Amino acid sequence: MVDERGDPWEHDPGPTVASGWAQVFAETPNYRGLGRAVLGREAFRWHHGPMFYRGRLDGSAKVVVIGQEGAQDESLSHRSFTGGTGARLQHLLRHLGIDRSYLFLNSFVYPIFGQYTDDLRPLAQDRRSPIVIHRHRILDKAIVDGDGRLIIAVGRAAKESITTWINAHGGSADPDRLEKAALGSLPGRLRVVGVVHPGAAAGGSTSAIKADFQRACDLVRGWVDADAGWLPADPGVTRNLTAAFQYQSAAIPFRDFPFGTCPRLGRGGTSSNRTDAQRGIQLFSAAGHYNAAGDRLRYDSNAGGSSDGYRDDAGDLPYEPPRAAPTAFDPGPPANLARLLLGMEPGFGWPDVAALGVTAHPSFGLGPIYRGRFRNLSLLILTDQASDDDLFTGRALSGEAGQRLERFLAAAGLTRRYLILRTLPVDTLDLTQTRRNSLVDQPQVQALHRELLQRLRADNPQVSLLLAVGPGAQRLAPHIVPSGMEILELAGAGSSGAAASWQAALGQLATRTYPKDLTNPSFQLGSGRGQLPRADLPYGTLRWVGSSGDRAVRPTDLDLNKPSPNYLKLFAPTWVAQLQPEPLTPAEQAAADQL
Repeated sequence: MVDERGDPWEHDPGPTVASGWAQVFAETPNYRGLGRAVLGREAFRWHHGPMFYRGRLDGSAKVVVIGQEGAQDESLSHRSFTGGTGARLQHLLRHLGIDRSYLFLNSFVYPIFGQYTDDLRPLAQDRRSPIVIHRHRILDKAIVDGDGRLIIAVGRAAKESITTWINAHGGSADPDRLEKAALGSLPGRLRVVGVVHPGAAAGGSTSAIKADFQRACDLVRGWVDADAGWLPADPGVTRNLTAAFQYQSAAIPFRDFPFGTCPRLGRGGTSSNRTDAQRGIQLFSAAGHYNAAGDRLRYDSNAGGSSDGYRDDAGDLPYEPPRAAPTAFDPGPPANLARLLLGMEPGFGWPDVAALGVTAHPSFGLGPIYRGRFRNLSLLILTDQASDDDLFTGRALSGEAGQRLERFLAAAGLTRRYLILRTLPVDTLDLTQTRRNSLVDQPQVQALHRELLQRLRADNPQVSLLLAVGPGAQRLAPHIVPSGMEILELAGAGSSGAAASWQAALGQLATRTYPKDLTNPSFQLGSGRGQLPRADLPYGTLRWVGSSGDRAVRPTDLDLNKPSPNYLKLFAPTWVAQLQPEPLTPAEQAAADQL
């Protein structure tokens, strides 16, 4: 264990195909349309999509924590309870002896505007509401079909939501005394407790919250004392329920997030803020501040983008994960490569890049090193960084340059049989080419890439060609390719002569025989962007991500007159922000009329 978060190469692959979870989440009702129809206004923050869960979806979750909604850290990680409230509840779980067998859910999968007020209750608690019906499916699947033993409801909305669910199962409950609930047809193993939302401390003292958390711990202790087998501690966790509960935060394990997630997310507190009328979310480093308080920044772009190249399937929404093909996502690298990619395999570490001139704050991590698959490959691609989008997707070359590369790959007949590797896993866009060259010349960088390519070649002996895209990749490639592998150099996307260079490469590929995903490819580049395949991106990634050009912007620090090392902003495309809600289905409209 490196720290309380576990090993950085651990990750959540997302829901398995067999589990059916992705399909359930993909049937999320029309939150926007329902808000408009019932409340007459936009009730939900929709630009950066929903977040469905955090934790175990394999039926092993003994504790289910349900809250009200997510916030901006959750919007970036696509996982629930990622920020400050999640850190408080993570510590509570550890006090209870649980560090793995849990699942975090919310009353609303979309964040709400403002507070949970009376006008939201029809949507949130009326059993005719599509939101309630969908939430009950999720709770049933997690708790009844799983191994749920304990529910912790956090805050008023969650307490009422659990009360509504219990009532739907023929039971009865008081949201202020959930531990007294009569559970009806729900499993007899189940116990329920509510706690005050940690956000209630925003106005001052935490003493009331601490006391309420202690009350919950005492209840759990009593249930454990009455039945020692009811809620066993997770393996390797020391539990002492006689000790006083300490109201603290705990960082969230890496295994709860997709591979490549920026480690600022889940660190034990909030690391971002919303901006630009909901279009933007600003992420700050360990040396930055919420809302950039005390710092003077200038963003030279609002990343408006365009829908050029965007495409989806029938039924999809640009601001949600795929609905038509919900299991099309990247679960992350295989176990034998995950540690190596992060530079944490013994003997194969990334160098101290800060000492070598990288200005981006180290707390942003090393995650976005690859995109694609690791087996059944026809082509390997080594590329320089081209935008800051990669930090937010956890995948390489996911901005404008990557979208244009997708057009190239499709012209070569490839939609899956490729793997893209970045020369360096950190932000070097503000550095001179000379400085970047000095980084790729580092023996550690070359040794890691050499080992990686050797392992990939062992698993894919049919691959005989490496595309080197950009000057850094072209400089690095000759030092790392396995024997017998040819290098084909391409200019970086957007550079002078790039179109001619890429077309010439397609001409060479047309003369070669290799397994293709598309029959009769054109080998003609064409113009404009493609869109990153959903199979290249982690579970929960929105449809607009990987489209519409570069979505991420690094600001200028006006005091340094240089790119800021501490801030980055992710923008939803302007064309997405201008979308009207989708029409309600007939069933949703009927429910809205009744509500």
